[in-house]
Amino acid sequence: MSAALGPNDLIASHYSISGADVMTPARHSFAQRVAAAAAAGFAGIGWTPDDYDSCRAAGLSDAEMRAILNDNGIRVAELEFVSDWVYGGERGKAARRIEDRMYRMAELFEPRHINVGELHRASEMAPIEAAAERFAALCDRAAAHGLLVAIEFLPWTGIPDPKTAWEICRRAGRANGGLLVDSWHYFHSGADAAALRSVAPAQIVAIQFDDAPRMVSGADMLYHTLHRCPPGQGVFDLVGFVRLLDEIGVRAPISVEIISPQQQQLSIEEAARIAHDSSAGVIARARGAR
Repeated sequence: MSAALGPNDLIASHYSISGADVMTPARHSFAQRVAAAAAAGFAGIGWTPDDYDSCRAAGLSDAEMRAILNDNGIRVAELEFVSDWVYGGERGKAARRIEDRMYRMAELFEPRHINVGELHRASEMAPIEAAAERFAALCDRAAAHGLLVAIEFLPWTGIPDPKTAWEICRRAGRANGGLLVDSWHYFHSGADAAALRSVAPAQIVAIQFDDAPRMVSGADMLYHTLHRCPPGQGVFDLVGFVRLLDEIGVRAPISVEIISPQQQQLSIEEAARIAHDSSAGVIARARGAR
């Protein structure tokens, strides 16, 4: 595996550079995305099983995709997204099928981590004891492929905040399992710094970075989380966010996830440049002289 990614490395999330909305096929080719990410200064990219399958269907072999990554000095860093893993029955089986597709990709491309979470409202959430047990099992399967597993909390769901996500991780007790802290969801879940400070630093395993034009609540959240803006162009205190993570001792890389129609309409080169440079500027301010 290539050298470990750390807090000074930026990842271009799949949705920052796909040129398409969530759950729809990428507008830009794999080669275009990787080249643009490299030219902008990213160390890695995010990817999805659906997009991998689309690349194969378009005629790209695994060897050709590995060559594109290697020629550009880019690694696949994160894979998204497993939901419904908290449930048994058919929902749980469907989640496992997505998981297994990620493990196939992991053997080929050696990503750092996979992102998992819950997309349904709290009334549908499995009991926390069951969620922890299933998360532990998921972590054990992922560990066999050299993967970290990051729970992403989303404020309108059954895992709405860092406190809940950490309780699942704590009960699971797996060293390769931890939290994904997305700035959009962190600020919209109450920006609970104390909850983050209660997490072992090594178990904040992934960061996603983005901003919002304004704060929203209630039924508006799902819509507005798909209408973000580049870091530093919205209302979040991202300088404070980076400083908090640094003070805690988090060593995870930062994945830039700008999900918005405006980002999707840009050329691939401009989308990658804006995602990188806006994030790097905020991080430099956070880590500069105080």
